[in-house]
Amino acid sequence: MSLSWDDMQVFLAVAREGNLSAAARVLKVTQPTVGRRLKALEESLSARLFDRLPHGFVPTPAGEELLPLAEAMEQTAEAIQRRQPTLADRVSGTIRLSVFEIAAQFLTDHLSELQERLPEVEFEVAISHSNANLSKREADLVLRACLPENPALIARKLGAISYAVYGETALVRRNPAAQSEARFHECPWVGYDGDHARFDTQIWLAKKLAGRQPVVRVNNGLVLFDSVRKGVGLGILPCFTADNDPSFVRLTPPIEELESEQHLIVHPDLRRVPLVRAVMDELVDLFKREAAPLTGETRRRAPAA
Repeated sequence: MSLSWDDMQVFLAVAREGNLSAAARVLKVTQPTVGRRLKALEESLSARLFDRLPHGFVPTPAGEELLPLAEAMEQTAEAIQRRQPTLADRVSGTIRLSVFEIAAQFLTDHLSELQERLPEVEFEVAISHSNANLSKREADLVLRACLPENPALIARKLGAISYAVYGETALVRRNPAAQSEARFHECPWVGYDGDHARFDTQIWLAKKLAGRQPVVRVNNGLVLFDSVRKGVGLGILPCFTADNDPSFVRLTPPIEELESEQHLIVHPDLRRVPLVRAVMDELVDLFKREAAPLTGETRRRAPAA
């Protein structure tokens, strides 16, 4: 008798989801396929793995005994998948980056530069506010402001991103209060919605507005950026995105308490893969070269009221 990892995936999906239809959705196959493969697995083991109860599938004692063994197979399969790129000796292939939208904006500004330095590398950039699961290869590298909760993951410091208050040039001319502390009481603002009230920039702004609400509230930093650029209201933007754009006027120095230290996070199984290592080194160098705009050392003057 030989068992395949595909059979164990079916068993694990049914054990975790509790029914065939949910397991089928996880596996991206049809429900009859899941039922057929589970039946074949039980026949090959000569054991009933689940009790079919009205409220779902419940593992039998045999299923309970098999579960940790199947989970061990899953961990081994994931480890093999992560280590597969180490067999290559060339810096080529696809690298998957998980980033939040602000970092994505910085990366896209410099993608052509990265491509010139790594001509055989293809980049996949996924924008997300949550951390990708590196153990399951949802991404090869994660770029985040926070350190990983999993101590087994490796974090490499990249550099800081600074934020300041900006307004669109014409809006600032129409609203002299924008150039003083009165901006928080008299000017319209663009900010994040309630689901993103935990963001440091939103917490800072909420304190300054003292009960006022931004006139426009969004769930995406790129939408916030475009709204401020269209003159909807003032907003807190990363300095590198706005300092060299003539649409914007910086109205404050970089806000010290909003400076955000960035980290590049990698699974230990991948850090020595030539492709991953090369991209990591290039990203570290890129952040060093761009330290001045990232931290807001340049400034556009406010126009006369």
